[in-house]
Amino acid sequence: MDVRLPDCSRPPFVSHDDDDAAVVGAHMIEAFARLEHRPDRMRWAFDACVGALGVDPAAPACVGGRAIAADIDRGVGTGMPGGYHTPQHFLEVMLSALQLSLRARLDAPAALTVVLAALVHDFHYDGQRDPAHPFRMESIAARRAMPYLEAAGVPQVQCARIERLVLATEPIVGVPFVRACHAFHVGTRAGPPPEAPLPALGVLREDAALARDCALLVEADVLPSIGLSVDYGWRLQARLAREWRRPLGARDKIQFVEHVFGPFVVGAFFEPNRRRLRDACLVRLQTEDDAGAGPVPGGSAGA
Repeated sequence: MDVRLPDCSRPPFVSHDDDDAAVVGAHMIEAFARLEHRPDRMRWAFDACVGALGVDPAAPACVGGRAIAADIDRGVGTGMPGGYHTPQHFLEVMLSALQLSLRARLDAPAALTVVLAALVHDFHYDGQRDPAHPFRMESIAARRAMPYLEAAGVPQVQCARIERLVLATEPIVGVPFVRACHAFHVGTRAGPPPEAPLPALGVLREDAALARDCALLVEADVLPSIGLSVDYGWRLQARLAREWRRPLGARDKIQFVEHVFGPFVVGAFFEPNRRRLRDACLVRLQTEDDAGAGPVPGGSAGA
């Protein structure tokens, strides 16, 4: 076991214009691995994010986030044991949000808000999706985080923004709406975005900065799965297969990488890594087809 701490002079804690996407991906995976078995991994990683952003550690959002991170380290709200949605996923998405925020040059308060939303986006995840209430799990995550933030004195406007960011990560209707709003604001969508799938998200149709931050968090949520390296993409799909208790193959992966999620936009820097994974999926798919493996019934892999 590697007990060394991550090097905070490397990604995900810094970014440079001349970075190579594959190298950055390797540095991020190394940081994830060094933190994976630490009993204080969430607390350490959150504090490292605060340091990377140059934010006052005594700021209310830092105090609230630190309390949540420490409770996750103690076993509170830790998701699906042995699966994909675990504290390791929380940590990887939080550090991915930090890296994407640095690359997008978000100001420190906006970046901290996104990082805090990433920390809690799957807080108390139970894996029980309800088609009649698609935002159920994201609503739970936001609701369970709010007492910590309110106790720390986080302003109500920032709490509301964190709630919207968390709701935006709902994969079936939330993510497509968020990406449509962001595309509209940056001029790559011809018409206006659709109606909001939830009233709380309606403001994204008018608020370009919030739409950008939500789109960034949505990409951070899948960056470890599809945007760091080919090998790490397969490893995370294996975790998801354990959680879902069914096999997932190359057909599932390419369905998600190419057709469900598609290219990175805010995190376009990582597109070369996503395309490498797509190409590797095509090669593996041919091997699986030659061996007689057909598509897996029940949909595509979300990781």
